[in-house]
Amino acid sequence: MELSTIDRSLIDFVPVDSLQKIFMKHEPLSAPVLTEISALRGETVSFQTAYRYRAPYYSSQMLVQATKNPSVTLSVEAPDGISCRIRRVGYVPSAYPAYAMTDSEYLTTEPGLFPDPLEELTGSFQLIPFYWRSLWLDLTIPEDFPAGTSHIFLILRDLQGNLLKKVRVSLNVEDAVLPSQTLIRTEWFHSDCLADYYHVPVFSEEYWHITENFMRCAVSRGINMILTPLFGLPLDTYIGKERTHVQLIGVTRQGGSYTFDFSAFDRWIRLAKQCGYLWFEMGHLFSQWGAKYSPKIVVKTASGEKDLFGWHVPADDPTYCDFLHQFLPQLTKRLRSLGIASHTFFHISDEPNERNIETFKKARDIVKEDLKDFTVLDALSTLQYYQEGIIEQPVPTNQHIHEFLDAGFAHPWVYYCSGEFVDVSNRFMAQPSWRCRILGVQMYLYQIEGFLHWGYNFYNSQYSLHHIDPYRITDAEDAFPSGDSFLVYPGADGTAVESLRLITMQEAVNDYEVLKKLEQLRGRSWVHEMIETLAGQKITFSDYPRNAEFLLRLRAKANHELGLAQSEQKK
Repeated sequence: MELSTIDRSLIDFVPVDSLQKIFMKHEPLSAPVLTEISALRGETVSFQTAYRYRAPYYSSQMLVQATKNPSVTLSVEAPDGISCRIRRVGYVPSAYPAYAMTDSEYLTTEPGLFPDPLEELTGSFQLIPFYWRSLWLDLTIPEDFPAGTSHIFLILRDLQGNLLKKVRVSLNVEDAVLPSQTLIRTEWFHSDCLADYYHVPVFSEEYWHITENFMRCAVSRGINMILTPLFGLPLDTYIGKERTHVQLIGVTRQGGSYTFDFSAFDRWIRLAKQCGYLWFEMGHLFSQWGAKYSPKIVVKTASGEKDLFGWHVPADDPTYCDFLHQFLPQLTKRLRSLGIASHTFFHISDEPNERNIETFKKARDIVKEDLKDFTVLDALSTLQYYQEGIIEQPVPTNQHIHEFLDAGFAHPWVYYCSGEFVDVSNRFMAQPSWRCRILGVQMYLYQIEGFLHWGYNFYNSQYSLHHIDPYRITDAEDAFPSGDSFLVYPGADGTAVESLRLITMQEAVNDYEVLKKLEQLRGRSWVHEMIETLAGQKITFSDYPRNAEFLLRLRAKANHELGLAQSEQKK
């Protein structure tokens, strides 16, 4: 074997945990070295290896192979049964990483390149001189894997097969299986953005194939409820404008009567169930920010297809009320026949505020009788809606959730979006990953039953004035801090490219479920005391340990205690 032309002494190759964001900088690596990972059987755990090469690029053509920078390969040695997926952490631009008001925990508020998409690694990769980059590794542990400590080896070689680096990470698998997910989680699915980005006709076979790919990715990462576009989704659309139309319900008017074609709707529901979705939410029945208008609804009439409803029709217009009274009984009957009625929520209007109480209440009353057997769920943070019984299932932001909890909120949900940018959890690219993951602990402590976010794959500018390329524009065109409007990128092959933020949120959900399962075995007060002892404080949605170490220590402790508790239960 030839001697390596790469100076191994100039390679930095450092395993780090999944909560670190490795920026392309010259400075020494600030992340702590990862030496061990805690996991449960049946779990996929993630970590990274940061790397750089402290030498200039090749100046002699005699040393050039495929690139002017040295190329290397990474392989992983793991115990039999454990599979490892290796991806490269990609970088995307952020022109708008933060609002003017921030807090001290932001990683940066300067525009630049941010680590986010997880790109498939096939074959070799380059060692870029002087700048840090990272690879992302997912270890999948089978449910029947034996408990105990084993070792994972990361092996870096040149293209001639010469060993350059070999590092070891201990894997501690506890004697318990990762609990099934109980949290209801929705990240709003925008199939119109998929049709727009890939330039495929809505409801073509290509459209359905791509939609399935993105559905499967979502479910694989703990998103178990899907937004279903009955008509035009009245979301993030400038008044008077419209988004690409993905109406699932065919509507025909004959005289004063309507008939409904559910074939596309049925296909959507069947596909979602096949992908693993357990919960469903019907698209909003009235316009966003106050329920003042009807959504866009295309109707076949004797004189052709018409936009019979939309911005030009007030929410309480008698013709729209009559339409709803004919449609909703047919829809709810369909939900029952599909076997999903007990797992379906309805929406009135997204994010109404204190100035919209009367219009929202009027809209709610219009459909109250038709939806008497269903729960209405809406993102709003004005307590009066809940106190006056206008809505039975509000979803307040994590900035306002304590107001609702103090008012006796019985089955609490929570959400955040771009407006929650100081102190509380969020997922902006400019924020540390622990800021996203702490939400799982918070939701466990306050017995949150559901989480909602508006952007799984929103690839439009604010108000949907035009479409964007999410690889170039990550802030909805200077509207929201980068990271708010989507969790996945559109892959060239019609599949979803995961972001590291998507993985971090799944880790938060897993934390929630492990703590919840441990509570069943040890008791709620015992688990609370464990958490507060490790945290050194009482945790709220705005006050919590500001570091990754707490979350890693807590999860390792919870894993261990869960294994012990289940072993004791078997005796």
